[in-house]
Amino acid sequence: MGVAGAALAAGAGSPALTALSMLAAVATVESAGTLLNALRQNGAVKAAVQRLGELLDEEAPASPIAAGSPSLRLPGADLTVAPPQRLAIIGPSGAGKTTLIERMMGLRPASPGEILHGEADAAALGVEALRPLFAYAPQQAVLLTASVRGNLRLAAPSASDDDLWAALEDAALADRIRAAPGGLDAPVGENGARLSGGERRRLGLARAYLRPAPWLVLDEPTEGLDAATEAQVLERLCARLHHSGQGLIVVSHRPAPLALCDAALTVSAIGADGRIQISARPRQAAA
Repeated sequence: MGVAGAALAAGAGSPALTALSMLAAVATVESAGTLLNALRQNGAVKAAVQRLGELLDEEAPASPIAAGSPSLRLPGADLTVAPPQRLAIIGPSGAGKTTLIERMMGLRPASPGEILHGEADAAALGVEALRPLFAYAPQQAVLLTASVRGNLRLAAPSASDDDLWAALEDAALADRIRAAPGGLDAPVGENGARLSGGERRRLGLARAYLRPAPWLVLDEPTEGLDAATEAQVLERLCARLHHSGQGLIVVSHRPAPLALCDAALTVSAIGADGRIQISARPRQAAA
C-alpha cells in the first residue's frame, strides 16, 4: 500500500508504474475485494484485474468510443430515467440495492433484459461502454495510504488544485483539509486512519465529484453524518447537480437524501433466477 500511495501522491508515476504499484498493493492486502471496491468509481479492466479500472489509464477519454446511452430503462419496474433526473433506490438491507447499481455500471453482470442503456441491453455491453457513464462513491470509502491529493486524483489524474478544492468544498470537507498540516499533501493514513468515518465518506464523495460522467451514483452518502453536516452536504450536492446537469442515483436509508429525488425504485429481493425484484414508486412514497 505504501508503494502505491507514494506513486499516487507524487503524481509523477507512469501508468505502467502506477499499475504495478497497485497490483503489488493488492498482493499485500488480506482482502483485495475491499481495495478494489474503492477503485470502482474510476472503471474496470477485463479479466482478473477488472476492478482496478481506470487506475491503469491516464484518464478517461474525452469522447469515449461506443459509450452506452445515459438513458436507463428498467423493464421490471416500467421505469425510464435520464440525466438530469434523480432516482432514489430504496429497500431493506440485503435486498440487492448495491447489486443493482453495480449491474447498472457493469461492475457485476446483469441478467439479460434486466437493465437497458437506451436500447442496448446492459448484459451485452462491455465495461468500456458503461464506465464513462458513471461517477461512483461506494458505501465503503476505502482510501489509499497516500495524501489527500493522491486519493482525489484517482478519479481525475490531471485535476488542478482548484478542482480538488472545489470538490472538497462541495463535500463539506475543505475546512478540515485546510486546517491539516500540509493541506492537500496531508497523508490520510492507512485506509484513511487519520480521518474520522464521516470524513472518509466525504473524501470518497469528493473523489466521485471529480469524475465527469452523466450519472453520479452515491451509495449511502450521508450515513454516519450528523444532521447539520448532512444538510450541508446535500445542499451543496443540489447546487453541484444544478450546475453540472448530472443525473443522480442514490441508495440510502435516510430520508434527507431521498427527498432530493424525482422518482424512487424499491428493491425487494434477488430472485431465485438471479434477477433483482424491483418496483417504481413516486418520490413522496420514498421520502
